[in-house]
Amino acid sequence: MLKLFNTFSLKKEDFEPFDKPNVKIFICGPTLYDFTHLGHARIFLTYDLLCRYLKSQGYTPDVLVNMTDINQNVFNKAIEQETDYVTLTRFYSAEFIKDLVLLNISSITRLAHVSDYVRSIAKHIAFLIEHKNAYSAHGNIYFDTTTVKNYGIISKQSRQQLNLHRMDIGPNKKNQEDFMLWNCSEDFGFSWSSDFGNGIPWWHIQDSAVAAENFGLHYDIHGGAMELSYPHHEAHLAQYKVLTDTENPVKLWMHVGLLLSKGEKMSKSLGNMILARDLVSKYGHNLLRLYLFSTHYREEIDYTENDLISKKILLEKIYKANHLTSDQTSENISNLMTRFFTSFEDDLNSPKALDTLDKICSAILENDNVSTADFTKIISVLGLSI
Repeated sequence: MLKLFNTFSLKKEDFEPFDKPNVKIFICGPTLYDFTHLGHARIFLTYDLLCRYLKSQGYTPDVLVNMTDINQNVFNKAIEQETDYVTLTRFYSAEFIKDLVLLNISSITRLAHVSDYVRSIAKHIAFLIEHKNAYSAHGNIYFDTTTVKNYGIISKQSRQQLNLHRMDIGPNKKNQEDFMLWNCSEDFGFSWSSDFGNGIPWWHIQDSAVAAENFGLHYDIHGGAMELSYPHHEAHLAQYKVLTDTENPVKLWMHVGLLLSKGEKMSKSLGNMILARDLVSKYGHNLLRLYLFSTHYREEIDYTENDLISKKILLEKIYKANHLTSDQTSENISNLMTRFFTSFEDDLNSPKALDTLDKICSAILENDNVSTADFTKIISVLGLSI
């Protein structure tokens, strides 16, 4: 049975979706002001691997990705390029889709632009105000974190530790850790209207509204980078619990480790990005997948080009083995195939699966037999195009 590590409980848990065989997955998507870098690619490739495995086991994944087009970085980039934010974000949205194609990511079923959900966001904020979970301070709307039981449970922080964070600084806030839902600032040059004034819907409520409008009361997996556990996912869970009146609306919180460059997080702000499309253009998505999957998804990767290139040895073996498939599979390779697929049951253990694939290819090259259909099953789960 598939076991996945739940950041909520800090342990591997048997994965049983709410509505088997359907699996609802929400992934925190891109902020639409630049191209997809390797760190982002790792996140979406991880969930593509998970979905491909789920499909191989008879599940039907439904993957929702929010497209963040309301964001301070987006507004700044639009000003810098002397364009409007809609033109800017729709351009990078289209480029993100191109990157998904280049990476052979086919598992995403829904892309949701936040700007299409502003009316819904305002509705949810009004609900939170009405139920005393949100309040107005100096025109802005904040979520009152003291109204939610166990706030801090994802990031494993006490109320005292949470109080050390200065979230969304503004006058007349009730608590330091309260986060903003609606920004009434006029600095952006435009705003949306609502019953509580003109403004901009802020970061954390965006995801909650998108998820609620698409998935309703609950869904199975919330995914994203490890760094999002606090404050973003902590805030998301608090809001979702109130909006759905359920204690555990998300079954499992699944976080992907950071991708580093020379020991530093790869990010747009640090200027050390390596674009996914550039690597695919130079090396192909097969090699990139083997490289990223050779490290467990929860571990950090410090990227080097030499480490990427080193996976060519396995890729060449796969190519050679693919030319030697037959119409039947030997008992030896059948056993190895079982081990290959079982590897994923242990919290998506792709390094172990690749080690087994290496053994399968070696056996084939030593005149052992594997059917074309069985070999296709293996490479399809990994998303390789042979």
